[in-house]
Amino acid sequence: MAFSTYLADRVLNWFKGTTFAAALSNVFISIHTADPGATGGSADVTATVTGSANRTTVASSAFTAAGNASGGGREITNTGVVQITTNAANVATQTITHFGVWDAATGGNFLASGTLTTPVGVQTGDTVQFNIGAMAIRVV
Repeated sequence: MAFSTYLADRVLNWFKGTTFAAALSNVFISIHTADPGATGGSADVTATVTGSANRTTVASSAFTAAGNASGGGREITNTGVVQITTNAANVATQTITHFGVWDAATGGNFLASGTLTTPVGVQTGDTVQFNIGAMAIRVV
């Protein structure tokens, strides 16, 4: 998972003595057809697929405690299934390759992104689902 410019700046400024942002009670998931980039704005098809500009809410408490990641570093993973339901507005198949993590349902700050292990073609009536442990937020 790649950290955003926003989050990287917050961490680096914290090292310099700047107060870190308040803890989050929720994070919000967007879906993308390509790498969202450092600001999260690229290839976001959340509204196209769901019919709403709102991102899917996941409670921050619905992630594991930080632990060792396979291949090195530290990570947290989702402890429950995360589902994103499509809407009739999704008339053409969207091939989802990435997801984004935000601090707000709309607007807000982009925090990080991840790549799906396998791209998923999403059509009307499909559900995008991240099984338990599939959404890893990793720091290397």
